[in-house]
Amino acid sequence: MKKITTLVIAMLTVGLISLSGCSREEKRDAADNAQDAQEKVENKAEDVAEDIKDATNETADNIESERKELAAKIQEKQEDLKEEMDRVDAKIKTASANEKAKWRERREELKEDKDNLDDQLAEVRKDIKRDWIGFFNEKLF
Repeated sequence: MKKITTLVIAMLTVGLISLSGCSREEKRDAADNAQDAQEKVENKAEDVAEDIKDATNETADNIESERKELAAKIQEKQEDLKEEMDRVDAKIKTASANEKAKWRERREELKEDKDNLDDQLAEVRKDIKRDWIGFFNEKLF
C-alpha cells in the first residue's frame, strides 16, 4: 500500500513539474489523468485486499473442515478401541488365571491407545475453536 501511494505521489510530482510550461487546458487534462490513475491504483489495491480476504476465509474454512474430519476419524477409532476393550473384559471374566493376565495386559495396551486418542482429540478440538481468520490476518498483515 505504501508503494502504491509513493508511486501515485511520484507520478503527480512529475506531472506537475512537466506541466509548468503547459497551457491551462493541458494542465487540467494532465490533472484529470493523474486523478484517474490514482483512482485506478486505489481500486486495484481494494481488489487485491478483497482477494486476500476471500482466500483467507476459504483457507480457514478448509482447515476447519479438515480438522472436523480428523476429529470424526479419531472418535471412530476411540469407539473401535472401546468395543475391543469390552470384548477383552468379557474374555477376562471367562478366562483361566494364566489367560486373565494376558488379557489384562492387552486391555492396558488398549487403554493407553485410547488415552492417546483422547489427548489427540482434545488438541484437535482446541484447534477447531481457534479463530483461524484472525490467525491468518495476523500472518498476512
